[in-house]
Amino acid sequence: MKKFFHNNWSLILIFTLSVLVVWPILMPGYFSHHDNLQAMRIFEMRRCFADFQIPCRWVPDMGFGNGYPLFNFYGPLSYYLGAVASFLLGYIWSAKLLFFLPLVFGGLGMYFLGKELFGKIPGTVSAILYLFAPYRALDSYVRGAVGESFALAIIPLVYYLYLRLIKTKEKKYFALATVSMSLLLVSHNIMTLIFTPLIVIWVLFLLHKDKWNGFKIAILSLGLAVGISAFFILPAFLEKSLVQTEALTRNELDFRAQFVKVSQLFIDRSWNYAGSQPQSANTISYQIGWPHWWLVVLSLVAVIFCRKRKDIALFTFYFLLFTFGVYMTHNKSSFVWERINILAFVQFPWRFLSVVIFTSSLIGGYFISLFSGKTRYLFAITFSLLAILLNWQYFKPEHFYFNLTDKELLSGQNFIDQQKGALLDYLPKTALEPRELAPVAPYVVSGKVKISDFINKSDRWSFKTNAESESKIEIPVFDFPGWTVFVNGKESVHTNDNVLGRIGITIPEGMSSIEGRFKNTPIRILGNNLTVLSFIILVLIYAKGRKIFS
Repeated sequence: MKKFFHNNWSLILIFTLSVLVVWPILMPGYFSHHDNLQAMRIFEMRRCFADFQIPCRWVPDMGFGNGYPLFNFYGPLSYYLGAVASFLLGYIWSAKLLFFLPLVFGGLGMYFLGKELFGKIPGTVSAILYLFAPYRALDSYVRGAVGESFALAIIPLVYYLYLRLIKTKEKKYFALATVSMSLLLVSHNIMTLIFTPLIVIWVLFLLHKDKWNGFKIAILSLGLAVGISAFFILPAFLEKSLVQTEALTRNELDFRAQFVKVSQLFIDRSWNYAGSQPQSANTISYQIGWPHWWLVVLSLVAVIFCRKRKDIALFTFYFLLFTFGVYMTHNKSSFVWERINILAFVQFPWRFLSVVIFTSSLIGGYFISLFSGKTRYLFAITFSLLAILLNWQYFKPEHFYFNLTDKELLSGQNFIDQQKGALLDYLPKTALEPRELAPVAPYVVSGKVKISDFINKSDRWSFKTNAESESKIEIPVFDFPGWTVFVNGKESVHTNDNVLGRIGITIPEGMSSIEGRFKNTPIRILGNNLTVLSFIILVLIYAKGRKIFS
């Protein structure tokens, strides 16, 4: 036992300190945050599971009851996990699990990366800095940004595994790096947009240091990661013209309104649970964190003036990334935002704080690595304590709802409010924003017809009619590419030329059986096939591909 603690004291310490950042999650009930749709998304993913709609794309209850293609565009990773967990934990505790996991495992991933780069003690400091970075508290307890939190937990692991892959050329790291990168790609679109180029640069940096040994396996790994995640990323990016994406970049979501001040990054320590209004005092925190940025400055001083030149290329790499991250949060970078159109979907320039906390945590470990003996221990303990004492108080929500149950959250007015939540995010291009909850059944537009046995599932719906004459019916489901209507077993033309863009059909006189099925478009089929093919290739390479790693 003594040997176990001696060998694993760093991991035990990180797990123990994690209690300070996850204790609110362990309380009974639920807690407040901006994006209060986590349980609802898990509920919808469970409906997809029940209907064998895998991968899940269309959800039937959101869109104010009209359904919309949520998981065709919104990073699904955390909700697949949450839906599986919900069979055992229920919806609220599964949602809380999605907050718990990235907070804990982000620190562990940073430890492995920092340890590999700088050693055990510096790696532990990097992990503690990342564990207590204020931006991670903002994501979890203010914004409720589960997908982004998952991405921030996976990113250090991706960096670590590609580092190990290029160092060792071992197939286990090939498989793990590929899988971790694919998980990142399906976790959160905006983090993918920000970090994928930085990960590619990291891989190229490592290959350059290793004289380009392992180039083929690194590129193959990145390619397979893209392939494995193709079921999601292909439709998410190639079908975005099918939804009203302009809603994602207007008003308060316009990046021009979200640049922050230098003082808000480095000096301001205030904490608020309001929305993001950088020009107002009543706004969320945009701080990098103390002592995070202090350590960046100290490292720069040590490199320039104290002739501490250990791993200077590595320090330069991460210092430049840190500077880039800070720069992108400020309005001085506006010309970059204006010229690279896709950056508009990042929405908030301060999201580049993700890059800043990642790099500052690593640079903090680098600073500790510059010293040895008692001095190293002194600095490690001092800055670890500062990171904890200056930041642990941010890791709590504004309100607790101790008595809230699954039944209460997912029924009545609470359920209706969540059906309406994020309504404009992925509204089909042909749809109009509804002002009231969708009807519970199809309704007659013209003619005389009786409608019965309406069933609305995640990827199909059906009902029966008895019409006295040819009649027009509107189904309370938004039309979207993939929906196909069948009347009495035969494919039938449908329209969306009504007020809200719902599916409209004409039915014949007499008894009819009507069915709608949500099918895959060619892009979705291609993405699904690429995922299966890439996964098979990965398995075959791991099992048989000895020559690649020799």
